[in-house]
Amino acid sequence: MHRPLKIFLPAVLLISAVAIIAPLRADVVDSYCYLEATYKDTFVMVWTEDRQGNKGRKIWQGVIKAGQRVKIASPFDGIRYSANVYVDQRNALSGDASRWCSNAVTIGVP
Repeated sequence: MHRPLKIFLPAVLLISAVAIIAPLRADVVDSYCYLEATYKDTFVMVWTEDRQGNKGRKIWQGVIKAGQRVKIASPFDGIRYSANVYVDQRNALSGDASRWCSNAVTIGVP
């Protein structure tokens, strides 16, 4: 008689916890933004930004064509990026800008 109770009670608690947590997760805003090359093809490297504003791990790199935009998913709301408009040459990146990346905002580069 106690065995069905031992199985049934955890199942009820698990279902209750999921029913409480699921609506809360539905309200979480996605942390992503768009990088848009404003007037010229641009090579961009993007890193996460930690709480102190330092570069974290690299999350994206590539060329964005003029007028195009790329979706960047950020595990946190802050990103750092550097860019170079001379995509055919191996020049150093410039900028090292810090921006908020959430609510699908569009960030113009360079």
